[in-house]
Amino acid sequence: MTKSGLDHVVAIVKAGLSAVPMVGGVIASLIGDYIPDSTSRSVLESLHLLTERLCALEDRIDIHAVDKEEFSELFKSSYLVLVRAHKAERRRAAVNLIVNILLRPDDPDRLSYTELDHFARSLDVLSIGALRCAGEVYRGCALPKAGEEERLGRLNFKDLAVRLPGYETDLLMGLLGELNAQNIVHLPGVPSIRTKRYGNYPIERTGLGSRFVARLLAEGENIS
Repeated sequence: MTKSGLDHVVAIVKAGLSAVPMVGGVIASLIGDYIPDSTSRSVLESLHLLTERLCALEDRIDIHAVDKEEFSELFKSSYLVLVRAHKAERRRAAVNLIVNILLRPDDPDRLSYTELDHFARSLDVLSIGALRCAGEVYRGCALPKAGEEERLGRLNFKDLAVRLPGYETDLLMGLLGELNAQNIVHLPGVPSIRTKRYGNYPIERTGLGSRFVARLLAEGENIS
């Protein structure tokens, strides 16, 4: 696509965002300073997704309750992620983060600014493999039994490896290390008696990770 053609597409997308009832025009105004006239395909796709999410959640958004400084800070962090994102998972997560701060203050899915800021930094440092690994951990973790509500669920490394057969063992452990550093998952430590290839190393869910996966990676239907 030529530069002039791309600029034309961007203008159309911005116009579409402005047409979203109630909130679209305000959001378009808020982000206008940060979207250049010529942008990448990934940003265009993200704008389409943002428009769709705003339309779907319009009744849950209260633009007047948004702290504009917090929104601006989170948008800039998310935009930097979007500029570099070439995979759908990362784009979706960044868009979901932007939308989350626009939810009404009493919405049960809304996260605090502090948590969203942490998630924005996490999206910036986590590899695409780590993001995919996070989704599989939370789909695969055994949930607590009755009377064990304090336990968030766990699985062993060998079980995760089965869910991600294309990932070499040491790479998969490296991806878990990324997630552990952000407390998206918790690695309790080395078992007293180890099996080969990290097989019995435990992986635990965290409350923070549950919210990260459910709110940003749009995997909420697969976890509880």
